Amino acid sequence: MPSLVSIVIPVYNAIPYLEECLASVLAQTYPHIEVIMINDGSTDDSEKQLSEFAVSDERFKLYSQENHGLGYTRNRGVSLSKGKYIFFLDADDTISKKAIKLLVAAAEENDADYAVGKVVRFNENRRYVPIRHVEFNLYNQNKLTSLSESPELMQDSIACNKLWKKSLLTANNLSFKEGKYYEDLTLTLKAAVLAKKIRVIDKVVYNWRIREHENNPSITQQQMKLANTLDRLEALEKNKKWLLDSNMADRLIEEHDLKSVLDIIRLHVIKYTLIEEVEREEWQSQVVSFLNKIPAGVAQKLPNKEKIFYTLLMENKMEDLLLFSKVLTNTETYPLIEQQENRFLLKGLYKEYDITPSIKPAITVERIEMADGLWRLAGSLIVPKATVLAEGKVFAKAREGSSEIPFTPVLSVSKKILSHYACEAQDFELVIDPLAFMDSKQDIVFDFYFRLDAYPDSPTSRVRLGFSPSQEKGTARVRGNILFFYRTDYGNLSMKIQKNTLKKFIANKIRPFIKK
Repeated sequence: MPSLVSIVIPVYNAIPYLEECLASVLAQTYPHIEVIMINDGSTDDSEKQLSEFAVSDERFKLYSQENHGLGYTRNRGVSLSKGKYIFFLDADDTISKKAIKLLVAAAEENDADYAVGKVVRFNENRRYVPIRHVEFNLYNQNKLTSLSESPELMQDSIACNKLWKKSLLTANNLSFKEGKYYEDLTLTLKAAVLAKKIRVIDKVVYNWRIREHENNPSITQQQMKLANTLDRLEALEKNKKWLLDSNMADRLIEEHDLKSVLDIIRLHVIKYTLIEEVEREEWQSQVVSFLNKIPAGVAQKLPNKEKIFYTLLMENKMEDLLLFSKVLTNTETYPLIEQQENRFLLKGLYKEYDITPSIKPAITVERIEMADGLWRLAGSLIVPKATVLAEGKVFAKAREGSSEIPFTPVLSVSKKILSHYACEAQDFELVIDPLAFMDSKQDIVFDFYFRLDAYPDSPTSRVRLGFSPSQEKGTARVRGNILFFYRTDYGNLSMKIQKNTLKKFIANKIRPFIKK
């Protein structure tokens, strides 16, 4: 008999996203599920929405309670569950259509304690893999492993992209912290360490929504209360103590130290400017005390930006840290960046800081037209902190090669002013000749990128496509070959060339007569 999967969904005032979340569960290709929907004291219409799903499908079960928070609600979901496996889903997120099927198959093939797959962050405009998952090459290949073999898995403390064997949680008395922020840090760490077999798959299973207000400083400021930071410090400290008390290998301790420093720098120190002034002294004391317990050599493994923040904090150069934080949270009240010939500079009290590596352009094609055998593309370019036009090139790169085909766009300053930097928002027009791609002797895909040529330390960006191009505007025919633009699953601009071969010609001719 197929294994039952219990999908636990805590719900609190999630009505803008709830139907999409539940619809993604309803669409699962693996039918043997029970959906434990727990209304955690919502004051909107969430319960009404949940009731409709419970009435229409007996697998959806509704439970209601007074508001207790995420940790308590997830724990209750586990106690209510009847499945061999448990999957946690937040009410504003979605899961891929085959997520449960793929994870169950992977777990059962190897009798794994849990199976885990890729996460994608998304909103209406873009999709991307979390930066930490990219940096540590997580979930890029199918494999059976363990934390001792793959300690980098510790960098992912998300509970929701994993199919947990229920016995792993119950036999080890693993539960979410209640009444605290970061309730999942302890459970995910201990479960990963205790799991004898971890099955990794390279498919996207979880879609983690970027809430539209997520980067709003006023919202983030609420998250930067001293209590919030202290909860994370406490969770990370207890996790390390457990690792030490359990005599875990040095390799795991070192990985946890690196994770801890990355967590604190990226999620708290970089947002230093958003901490209330009356809490800053205590905040600094607690964070520095925590970081002093971690070997200083760990900081050498940090990326450059995080290394700068770490150094400023540990050397008590708080004035410069504050300026840096204002720049990276876009909360400066006047221009702090000076745009030189090939660098973007922040002039601090102690020194000048080259922030060019943090200046990543965002370029989006918003229109494609075909005229006189040429494509004409137009759209918007955002160059953070730019006060003068920052010229660059769009280039196409074959997915199976390293050669580049460059195109120089025509730039102009947009009328829309985004901030204190007059040229952050720019418009562009780009002409592309399809003949530039015709050296290829086979079907091939080209991906498009943008680079600020005058600023070599600025990161290269994928060109985004803000819509799905129509056939008549996105397709060209050259020497019998078909070239067409398309929007990738991640919202980027790519182009495919289909070479005209006799085999394809015959296949296209007879396809309409083949019975489906």
